[in-house]
Amino acid sequence: MANQEQPRVLISGGGPSGLLASILLNNIGVPSIVIERAKEPDEWSTKSYTVVLGDKGQSSLGRGGCLKSAQEASFERRFVFFFDGKTGKVKTIPKKSPAIGFTRPLLMECIEKIALGCPRVTLKRGAGVSSVSKNDSGIQAHLEDGTTISATHVIGADGKWSKVRQSFPSLSSQAKIITSPSFRVHMDSPTVPKGFRTDGTYVINPDKECMFYIIASSRPGASGGYSITMVCYDETLERYPWLAPPADVKPGNYGKFGWEDFFSALPEAMKSQGTLSENLEQMFLQEVPEFYDALDKEIFTSARVNRRTTWLQMSAKDGKNVTYSTEDGLVALIGDAAHAMTPSMGEGCNTALESAVKLVDRVSSIMEEKGESACSTDTLNEGFVQYGLGRPKECIPIQEASASRNILKKEVKNTTPTPKDVFLDPKTS
Repeated sequence: MANQEQPRVLISGGGPSGLLASILLNNIGVPSIVIERAKEPDEWSTKSYTVVLGDKGQSSLGRGGCLKSAQEASFERRFVFFFDGKTGKVKTIPKKSPAIGFTRPLLMECIEKIALGCPRVTLKRGAGVSSVSKNDSGIQAHLEDGTTISATHVIGADGKWSKVRQSFPSLSSQAKIITSPSFRVHMDSPTVPKGFRTDGTYVINPDKECMFYIIASSRPGASGGYSITMVCYDETLERYPWLAPPADVKPGNYGKFGWEDFFSALPEAMKSQGTLSENLEQMFLQEVPEFYDALDKEIFTSARVNRRTTWLQMSAKDGKNVTYSTEDGLVALIGDAAHAMTPSMGEGCNTALESAVKLVDRVSSIMEEKGESACSTDTLNEGFVQYGLGRPKECIPIQEASASRNILKKEVKNTTPTPKDVFLDPKTS
């Protein structure tokens, strides 16, 4: 006989995938509470990077009723522009399917607005989940403020250093943080570079021996301007040793410093050291002079060198399959908590949103098979398990392809993307 207890789902993490999951659960009649550490939406300035959603990201937003507001808040990305930093020549590659681009805060605003209008969604800010335990009465989520919340099920949407994942050996034993031999230098331009468009992404090429390239894209919203990111490799330091990134985070400190684990930057009000901005300005003038001429020179004071790129490798032992759920189906992982990846292909957010859809779709399908008008806890268990076993087969190949782009191919010394690269294919962007 099915367990008739009313499901109560706790979602750890109020990012895009966590909030979308709450909306989708609401739509099938399942109440949830979203626990988010940040007191205000996206309070860290380092989250102002540009997010680009392709077909699957947009489709996922559509399932939650968020796509229209996202389209209104974003810039359409119809082209990829290859800009020669020495000559200023531009090669324009149209995308087969337009993407949409915006800052992460704008994306969050679109999803959160819908979530807060759902009668079965509760959002609690100001204290994250520090650990999760199970007892005879169900699941207990222990928060950083000392309080405890009971639930029948937990969804870990709490990022690469997920406390939910760490709470269950069956999940944490599969996980390993991999550091790639690459890093990024990020800058924010207050204005659009002279002659640049807002309907695409620019890839700026220096000479091949420089061993870096630059990605530039517009930021919609009140702040406007352009997001400028240099993609560098460990080999880049042979030519520019002053670009050395901060030391890698030691395994025992993963997640200790929150968002600063990803970035070396302080919030936007704190300016970079003068030596970094001066060196970068001279570097751009010498290596990409045509791009340098198009820039607002204020950009160099915003520069920050990020830590080396990391991603989450999930692997099973003893012939078992990787799973994103516990065996009893009480816990499931989505987003970076399950499949954090490098930013090389722009697939992180797209895949995270899709995982929220895939998880709830499994639950919804089982409800339909059973003829349930109200979701039971047994059905949630089954849906979580089926999602956990099926989703890794779709995500791991994307993670591995993205990670491979963070290794410099020394035999050709060509670090710059080309029109044939995977990340330009609208099916994976």
